[in-house]
Amino acid sequence: MSNNPPWPGVTIEEVPDNDLDAGGLPRHPWVEDYPEPTRNRTRPSYTSKYHLLKKIDDLPKGHAKWEVEIFEAEGDEVDEDGKPKIEVVELWKRNVVDCREYADDEGNTRIYSNMWGADWWWGVQLPPGATIAPLIVASDKMTLSRMSGDKTAWPVYLTLGNIDKNVRRRPSSHATLLLGYLPAMKLECFSEKRRSLEGYRLFHRCMRSLLEPLILAGREGVLMTCADGCQRRVYPILAAYVADHPEQCLVSGCSESSCPKCTVEPKRRAEPSYRPYKDPDRVLAILKQAASGEVKHSELESKGLRAIEPFWDSLPHSNIFTALTPDIFHQLHKGLFKDHLVSWVTKSIENGTDEIDRRYMAMARHPELRHFKKGISLVCQWTGTEYKNMEKVFLGVIAGAADERVTHTVRAVLDFIYYAHFETHTDLSLDALHQAWTDFHKHKAIFVELGIRKDFNFPKAHSTEHYERAIRELGTADGYSTEHPERLHIDYAKLAYGASNKKSTYLKQMTGWLDRQETIHHFSSYLAWYDANELQHNKRSLGSGGAAGVSQETFIGSEDTDEEDEERLQEEHHGAGAGMSRTTAEEDAHPKDDCLDEVAFVKGYRIAKEPAYPDLTISEVVQEFGATDLLQCITEYVAKVSVGSPRRLEAAAAPLHGHSRISVYKQFKVSSDGRVHIDIIHACHSQRAVPPDKQRQSLLSCQVRTPAHE
Repeated sequence: MSNNPPWPGVTIEEVPDNDLDAGGLPRHPWVEDYPEPTRNRTRPSYTSKYHLLKKIDDLPKGHAKWEVEIFEAEGDEVDEDGKPKIEVVELWKRNVVDCREYADDEGNTRIYSNMWGADWWWGVQLPPGATIAPLIVASDKMTLSRMSGDKTAWPVYLTLGNIDKNVRRRPSSHATLLLGYLPAMKLECFSEKRRSLEGYRLFHRCMRSLLEPLILAGREGVLMTCADGCQRRVYPILAAYVADHPEQCLVSGCSESSCPKCTVEPKRRAEPSYRPYKDPDRVLAILKQAASGEVKHSELESKGLRAIEPFWDSLPHSNIFTALTPDIFHQLHKGLFKDHLVSWVTKSIENGTDEIDRRYMAMARHPELRHFKKGISLVCQWTGTEYKNMEKVFLGVIAGAADERVTHTVRAVLDFIYYAHFETHTDLSLDALHQAWTDFHKHKAIFVELGIRKDFNFPKAHSTEHYERAIRELGTADGYSTEHPERLHIDYAKLAYGASNKKSTYLKQMTGWLDRQETIHHFSSYLAWYDANELQHNKRSLGSGGAAGVSQETFIGSEDTDEEDEERLQEEHHGAGAGMSRTTAEEDAHPKDDCLDEVAFVKGYRIAKEPAYPDLTISEVVQEFGATDLLQCITEYVAKVSVGSPRRLEAAAAPLHGHSRISVYKQFKVSSDGRVHIDIIHACHSQRAVPPDKQRQSLLSCQVRTPAHE
């Protein structure tokens, strides 16, 4: 028997329900547009890769469809016929209103963390009963080619401020969507003098096309079905734009020598200015006057503006100058600290490079600190991890070697960086952030006195002035770091480019590949949902057949059963030797996801599934790890947890001696509660216990043992 699915090309073969051994399944009602999954109980309906891809294309799509819009750029250069050169570019996009995730209904008090607890959320004026969907857009131009080539991509990402920042920052959560690819062309049809300005104009034309659906949706709202099944009128509004400094200037339409947010003059950025943010209406009025010829081009340049038609001029309830977010990675870690402060301090110390390297190499080793065994001057490629590891010990490294006022300046900068990293702010912590910024400006003159700097008029130092207000407006800065979009380049650009033929049509092939990946993920989510419901149904069926008529799920989360007690006792009896867990490859790849597993921390700790040393005697552990009281501690612990449980007492009656074999773990993770400025991602700590290198090699060799007899 075969059903007729709602889409052509997809067939499911079934067998009678009473013949379960042959692959039969109980009938269930159809859910949404999907057929009843039959997993491995049917033969695949495809015979080749081509047919498989066709089947995937016939499945319901996960998100909005891809579209391509063609733009023509007519340059000022002429061809052989004397006609202006024309360059055709492609904008690959999806409808921004269709690219949505369901909103959370949580709210916070006046503590600054997520966007819904900040001032912007409370200041938006919408009709009564409206639901806000603050959009967070990010863009970052990148290179696709490896080693050689000039293939580039310019992805634009979209996420929602309704989603908790700890969720949307995790790539595995799929809380950030790829909205489109901007054309990253060289525009050789224009002369070199006009090329930069025309690049600005093309960017804004494409972004206008991408975000055009927001104009009507932001004014009138869109009826959407939320996760609780209720329909609400949702107003999608551009609230935040994540980008580095060059793209912030590109978005705001100003020159890179100007501040993209405030009205400070380019030559006055060295000192605290306390200037207000730019007014969008005033900026638009000046640009319209320039377009009509009322304002000369030279006057426009003196105001730090470009002659463009900005994409944000018609977006309702949006202020692009408040939407530009702090960039912790480029402005603080890479910019103010590594590119500037480290260089200044090195020059202020006699034989600075060698002295700082020597001090880094002499640093005591610690599990939570990176040891730069060759110093820092020979590191040729830096990442955010290296910057953060340097910052942890930099103040101690220069202590006693640099001038006292230099040390005060370094401390102020590091205090500002760490305060800016707080994942939850209060008014007191924001006052401390402001004080650190004030201290930096108070002590920075020492570098001018030493002849290292002439002034401090550079954009990354000036950007620190806007952090406190931006956090109050949009929430803490960790939710808007450009590190997240750069991580998404792997999933949405590099892997997709690797699946293409790398020819001129690579963007079209990338969008097709991504479309199929999303379809597979959407279908996999459905299968997981179906399996969970099937399991729940089976539990109810088993529970209803019991003597007491109580469902099995009643006992989930309640007191442990005898079988669970026995299993836990055996685990504690045989694995309590060191109480440590080894970090698996998956944990190394996703260290933050590991800590987010709240279920794993129900008892306050998390331990790996497999031990690092699965078969050691207690004598070996005592000798190699130095755990002299291990045998006594295990005996006392097993006796303690066995009180009141006959099954445990029976299992604990087995005597322990030096030749008893146990499993040894290298580390375990514990959660710490009550720290308001960090969330669960960073609220877990690793406790490690490993033997010295020589003993470790001997222990590893002990894991492969020859049986005494076959």
